[in-house]
Amino acid sequence: MIDIKIIRENPDLVRAGITKKRGNVGLVDEVLAVDAERRELRQQTETLQAEQNKGSAAMASATPEERERQRDRLKEVSDQIQAGRGRLAELDAQYLMLMRQIPNLPDAEVPEGGSDKENVVIKTVGDKPAFDFTPKDHEQLARDLDLLDFERAAKVSGTKFYYLKNELVILEQAVLRFVLDVLKSKGFTVMRVPQLARVDAFYGAGHFSAPEDETEGDAYRIERDGLYLAGTAEVGLVSYHAGEILHEQDLTARYAGISGCFRRESGTYGKEARGLYRVHEFNKVEMVSLTRPEDSAEEHQFLLDLAEDFLQKLGLPYQVVLNCGGDLGTPQAKKWDIETWMAGMGKYGETHSCSNDTDYQARSLGIRFRRSGNGGEKEIEYVHTLNNTALASPRILIPLLENNQQKDGSVLIPEVLIPYTGFDRVRLK
Repeated sequence: MIDIKIIRENPDLVRAGITKKRGNVGLVDEVLAVDAERRELRQQTETLQAEQNKGSAAMASATPEERERQRDRLKEVSDQIQAGRGRLAELDAQYLMLMRQIPNLPDAEVPEGGSDKENVVIKTVGDKPAFDFTPKDHEQLARDLDLLDFERAAKVSGTKFYYLKNELVILEQAVLRFVLDVLKSKGFTVMRVPQLARVDAFYGAGHFSAPEDETEGDAYRIERDGLYLAGTAEVGLVSYHAGEILHEQDLTARYAGISGCFRRESGTYGKEARGLYRVHEFNKVEMVSLTRPEDSAEEHQFLLDLAEDFLQKLGLPYQVVLNCGGDLGTPQAKKWDIETWMAGMGKYGETHSCSNDTDYQARSLGIRFRRSGNGGEKEIEYVHTLNNTALASPRILIPLLENNQQKDGSVLIPEVLIPYTGFDRVRLK
């Protein structure tokens, strides 16, 4: 969540930010009203508590008559304190609910726009493959090569589930291991992240912002245990240091988490609903960084550069877009998406999202650091958190299959992955 001081001192700035992100501007006035009542009631309750303490201390030296009067007054004060505390609990819950819905303020560089159609392409890298034959989409390729089965998966689990088979299983494991090896060599702490998390972790990461997200959002709910299946390792990674105070010398802290991911993916998506592009279950390696505030912009660029390097090593053409305000999530101040060329779809498709969430998640999760000062009181501040997709599969398998298909129906394996797969081509059986 954002700092309440910003809302109190500059509500118009917050309204402008919410407007740019196409959010509910009315939340600002709601928060301010609850905040004012909450602060006033807390002050009143503290004043009554002080009176109660003073009165109790005076009882020992009071006359019997004074004692009787004092008992009546202390009973009245006690009742008022109890009522105040009850109302404060209600206001605290209301305040938290509203504050969670106030999004992070967008960076000044974020363009205007209401949807991903208004994102701005800032870079295009690599040449699209040129074929002297009619290319197949990944679904047809995978069927011809006996790599994929949707029909039997639908029988077992429903739509948008799949069986990967044969060489495609090896290819998926190869590309995941490839990025993990690179990230480990770059100093990232590699982790296998819990796939189930409590609701507080989802709110802390900004993936839930309102009560309806708990039941109507994209997360699968395990109602019996009060847990949710995470749609990204970001939830587990960014919550890893929840409630902790880190040392400045330990920043920047970089983590790479691999996990199975689950999303309900409700809605219709046209061509994107076909094949492996939008599925309920997938594997992903996610990068998360914790930095000092002054380092987060540089770290944001570093995470983007890493993802671009992966795609360049894999020989996949792509473009980088700067997301507009309406295409930013609740915790995001600035985001770049990387869209990779998918020859069978004939378009660029999103494969990576690189976000700077500034101190938004850190405030919700209580992640701070102590500056290394020269004597005196050492200042404690909130860290900045950032994240980027290193690789998500099976979506990355789409361009790997489609862009590398050959006239004879086979698919070439990128050179960098051959040591991991043990084969350089997938051939017709």
